[in-house]
Amino acid sequence: MKSISRLVAAVACSSLVASTVVPALAQYANEFSIAKVTRQGHTSHSIAGSGTVTVQVEVFPNGKGRAVKVLRSTNSGDNAAALDIANTSTYRPARRGSKAVTSFYDYVLKFNGKVAVNDSAGQGVAMSGAAEKVDALIRKGDYADAVTQANSALLSAPGNTELLQLLGVAQFYSKNYDASASAFARVPKLAKVFVPVAAHAFAQAAVTSTDPAKALTYAQKAVATSSDANSQYALGVAQVANKQYSNAIATLKPLLATSTDKNAKVAIERELVAAYQGSGDTANATATLNDLQTLDPKAAAAASIGHYMQLGQDATTAKNYAEALKDYDLAAKSATGQAAVTANTMAAFSIFRMPKPDWAKARDYAMKAVTDAPSDPYANFAAGIAWTGVYAGDHNSSDKQKALDYLNKADQLAKAAGNTGLSLQVETQIKQIPQ
Repeated sequence: MKSISRLVAAVACSSLVASTVVPALAQYANEFSIAKVTRQGHTSHSIAGSGTVTVQVEVFPNGKGRAVKVLRSTNSGDNAAALDIANTSTYRPARRGSKAVTSFYDYVLKFNGKVAVNDSAGQGVAMSGAAEKVDALIRKGDYADAVTQANSALLSAPGNTELLQLLGVAQFYSKNYDASASAFARVPKLAKVFVPVAAHAFAQAAVTSTDPAKALTYAQKAVATSSDANSQYALGVAQVANKQYSNAIATLKPLLATSTDKNAKVAIERELVAAYQGSGDTANATATLNDLQTLDPKAAAAASIGHYMQLGQDATTAKNYAEALKDYDLAAKSATGQAAVTANTMAAFSIFRMPKPDWAKARDYAMKAVTDAPSDPYANFAAGIAWTGVYAGDHNSSDKQKALDYLNKADQLAKAAGNTGLSLQVETQIKQIPQ
């Protein structure tokens, strides 16, 4: 049934959470941005000939500049003209976050014998007008407006890599990691200033995705963008989600060996437990769980629960229902709250798949779930199905009413949550209640 796969996805999602494996990323909005030439100045000096002159310019917050000295020159005859041009040019000042600050800028001028051309490659050529607006909004922290402006500008320039990267930044700090990763993925070659943000966006999108294939794609992009600990962790998480357990162990073990942060160790060991268990390496799984128990007992319990839930799903798929119920019981025993509710609900659904379901047993599992979470739509759905089965055997009208009550409640809860798929399944079940 579709409901089982959705329940599994909900539990799996709880383990795919972002973790602090490396120090927090410095925000692009607070980073230093260098000065840029916005309008090249003029000179009254004649140009002596071809050559390249680099002038150090002090750029002030008001956008004016003062030529300090010639740093390099291949034709000293052009030095006077270069200094003149630097003094009369207009600049966008450097910024620390959104604040304009005084800075020094290396202005490279290339003379061809007649005119001078700004050749300051890598020194920050001015952004387009649209990009400037988006950049300014990001630096002010207005990420939602930055996203809107970037998307609007991209309508007329869909392949503009400058705008795509700024869109990715704005979406990243809006915590829309999937959209951010998607924007960065459209850029053939990332500018250096955007690489750290893009790598984190890919990594965050990987660990928060409930689609294993998509998670792996993003994790691989994260590693290709910046093969740091954060990207490697995201890859390990995605490999576990795709049941590539050997690969996950090879990715995660080196991270654990070099990590000194407790939270990072907890996150890595949780994934390693799943990888060891998935590969059948009980000894290493137990040893890692024991270490995790010392670091964080709650995380150790969660790792065990996730393992047994997955085993229960696999056993149900293999039609080994006795093993599935054993696994769900172990998960429920270790769990509290929603995890226990999910374990008992899935145990009931596992019984429903049996050739000859034990309706009373399914009812007991479902009622445990409903007792712990009266407003859980899946628990109510399971209870309604179980009571329907009981009624089909004893024809007791009170059992039929219980089936209807739980199913109708499940329908209401599903509709309130916007879960139309579950609502349709519940209404179909109601129609199948024996008269």
